[in-house]
Amino acid sequence: MRQTALITITLLVTAIISLPTLAAWKLDNASSDLTFISVKKGTIAENHHFSALVGDIDEQAKVKVSVDLASVNTNIAIRDERMKQFVFETSKYSSANFTAQLDQSMLAALSVGDNKQLMVNGQIDFHGLQQDVALELSVSRLSENKIIVNTVKPFFIKADAFGVVAGITKLKELAALPSIDYVVPVSFSVTFIR
Repeated sequence: MRQTALITITLLVTAIISLPTLAAWKLDNASSDLTFISVKKGTIAENHHFSALVGDIDEQAKVKVSVDLASVNTNIAIRDERMKQFVFETSKYSSANFTAQLDQSMLAALSVGDNKQLMVNGQIDFHGLQQDVALELSVSRLSENKIIVNTVKPFFIKADAFGVVAGITKLKELAALPSIDYVVPVSFSVTFIR
């Protein structure tokens, strides 16, 4: 009886260890990038990014990614400070967050070298407001313990949907610009490891 119990326990432990979908995946900030494009004067487009991302994919394949808004980098220090103060209002809203539910069976079936394209419905929580978003993504298994998720197409953040029109208008005034677009394309490439 004791030997049967020991065999049963050993088999259960082996099964748990061998099930990769039960392991949580953590976002690797050093190998991840979230970029956005601003357009001023109608024709001048500039790339910007955030340097601090954290997140995970849990055992139920739920994705959570948080962006530290104070890590914005536009390559112009004064513009970074103005964006933090007037657009993001980082003293009140320190982060923007994205949550979504992935298909657990798809993740489990993804072999090393495989790539899947899929539509994912999620929610963005930014500047105290939430909006649903549909993203077209590419998910690739780079190794047994590494996956990369990329946007296939940019998605768009509309300033009026998140209450940041006044902040962008303030930036426009401070920089003496005739215009700054209120719709911003966003893309990302995020790596998860376990």
